[in-house]
Amino acid sequence: MLGVENYPMYDMLIIGGGHNGLVTASYLAREGLKVAIFERREILGGMSVTEELWPGIRVNTGAYVLSLLRPKIIQDLQLYKFGLEVYTKDPGLFVPFENGKKLYIWTDTKKTQKEIEKFSKKDAVNYEKWVNFWEPFYQMADFFFLNEPVKFDDAEELVKMFKGMVNEEQALNLLRTFVQDGKSLLDEFFESDEVKSALIEDAVVGTFASPSMPGTAYVLAHHVLGEVNGIKGAWGYVKGGMGGVIEALKRAALSYNVEIFTNAEVDEIVTEKGKVKGIKLKNGKVIEGRVVVSNADPKTTFLKLLRNSELDEDFLRRVSSLKSTGVSFKLVGYLEELPDFGNGKSLHPEHIASELIMPSVEYIEKAYTDAKVLGYSREPWLSINIQSTVDPTLAPQGKFSFSIFGQYLPYSKDLDKLKDKIAEITIETVRKFAPNFNPVKYEVLTPLDIERRFGAIEGNIFHIDLTPDQLYFFRPLPEINRYRTPIRGLYLCGSGAHPGGGVTGAPGYNAAMAILDDLKTGKLSS
Repeated sequence: MLGVENYPMYDMLIIGGGHNGLVTASYLAREGLKVAIFERREILGGMSVTEELWPGIRVNTGAYVLSLLRPKIIQDLQLYKFGLEVYTKDPGLFVPFENGKKLYIWTDTKKTQKEIEKFSKKDAVNYEKWVNFWEPFYQMADFFFLNEPVKFDDAEELVKMFKGMVNEEQALNLLRTFVQDGKSLLDEFFESDEVKSALIEDAVVGTFASPSMPGTAYVLAHHVLGEVNGIKGAWGYVKGGMGGVIEALKRAALSYNVEIFTNAEVDEIVTEKGKVKGIKLKNGKVIEGRVVVSNADPKTTFLKLLRNSELDEDFLRRVSSLKSTGVSFKLVGYLEELPDFGNGKSLHPEHIASELIMPSVEYIEKAYTDAKVLGYSREPWLSINIQSTVDPTLAPQGKFSFSIFGQYLPYSKDLDKLKDKIAEITIETVRKFAPNFNPVKYEVLTPLDIERRFGAIEGNIFHIDLTPDQLYFFRPLPEINRYRTPIRGLYLCGSGAHPGGGVTGAPGYNAAMAILDDLKTGKLSS
């Protein structure tokens, strides 16, 4: 990677070295375009990074598991060749309950059915129906993820797509998830609250909503439609941590001669007469470029980086009104013994899984209500991941680095005052199920910390909420839902664009395709 002394003229300037920015850069550069990435931090990755916070202890300070990265992107950019390696997380989920019972969700359907039989024989049968319910969604996933939203006048294209892949009932099931709540969707399949609690996390992750709120069924669907090592719906740990994804993407980008600048914070997008001219860095340097692509969230892009540009006041007001309240926090650290969830301190399947502290759907509803009233959850739901049990690169022998993702902690400027309390609550919540949970060292990242560290507005891990009014046609706003913006030559490639958050690479891919199409059709000609 380069310093920031001298800059030639570039075809494409990418603001932000997150995974989407890297994806965009590679697809553009492999077409022979001169591309440069400018990253604010000293490391690439955005919220997909692995950092050494204590000697020998490496933790995922942002994203922590992988599934949604589109297989086409992995194949096109040869990410396995460039070092990407993923351990399948199996069991995928583990949920302990207050009565001492435990539930494991495995990648093998039959094995999971045997687990579910402990709670409900009917649910065990229906679990296979649940798995099969998602099959048509997988068939449509790449069309949905890896294409820009159709123009409203061309909406019949959606109907044609559905007809070619699924029947009417299956198509309507997909459309219904955009407005349905996650709880009612699970109620259609299961009677056991324990089983529902094990499957409901995906409906609320990163979202300031309870499982019974409309639109959370889509959030669930969004997180189900991935795969790891050819296993649909599975999640995995990236060897070396989530930074391993970024390292592979960086190597791919460099192979296409992308130039990468770190410690190079962009202060402003330079425009003239409604057209981009380049970018201005914090150090005052101005770099010229034909096209600027922003991996930043929409609010940062339009309200901060374009602060000196002439944009319609109504448009700016609507950008300002986008829902972006972050509600997720992280507690990362390391242990000297594995947590005992009732099976002992030696390595057990639960230590490989995501250990979910959410013993009932009502537990999550209560956590949400607390956050609305108090500004935090007195009993947060948690996802504990101890990747170092399968990946020795993250901690020395005898130590176990871990990542806890929790909700709800709504963004505010006063969250620094709550950090000690959140740490205490989180640790005590885990100890209710694993009394020996005793971190040697730990660090709390509130939404305010996430905003400071990663630049994501209000600490929102999806840039803006994944709610029905901010999806597909409406993401982030109807007039900019196809990556193009009111500024000629400026495009969006971050999670605030369709299809949204998670380490998918899809916004980056789609933005690159939009740019290449505009180049081909002459829409970017002077």
